[in-house]
Amino acid sequence: MMSDQTTLRELWESGRLKGDEEFLRQVWVHMRDCEKRFGPSCVRVGLKGSGAAPNYRVQPIQKVEFSEPKDGQWLAENQYEYLALRNCAYSGVSHAPTVSGLAKENWSKLANTLDEIEQLRRDVIAQKRPTKIRQS
Repeated sequence: MMSDQTTLRELWESGRLKGDEEFLRQVWVHMRDCEKRFGPSCVRVGLKGSGAAPNYRVQPIQKVEFSEPKDGQWLAENQYEYLALRNCAYSGVSHAPTVSGLAKENWSKLANTLDEIEQLRRDVIAQKRPTKIRQS
């Protein structure tokens, strides 16, 4: 199990994050979708496993207000929609939404913003890009 202070940058810098460029692209796509719907978003890392392809949770940074159901049955009848709106968790392998393991203690306390993920993606790409040889 990983530390509750784990971030995607730390996983990449330690060499644990596998398929890092595509993994981060998928995280970025989910974060952009969240931002379009709810405003600024952040991502937290799932703490189970080795960190090679961690589950992740994308969520709005600011609290999103939802109207209360009039009949009190809305949450019970639409729990998956509710969870998707409140807390979008994704498989680190398939990047498909997941509704299991959503307990607060399963996620890192630290989160990355979209700007931080964009910078991390640039760093990953720059490291993989061969350096140009200057000719005199």
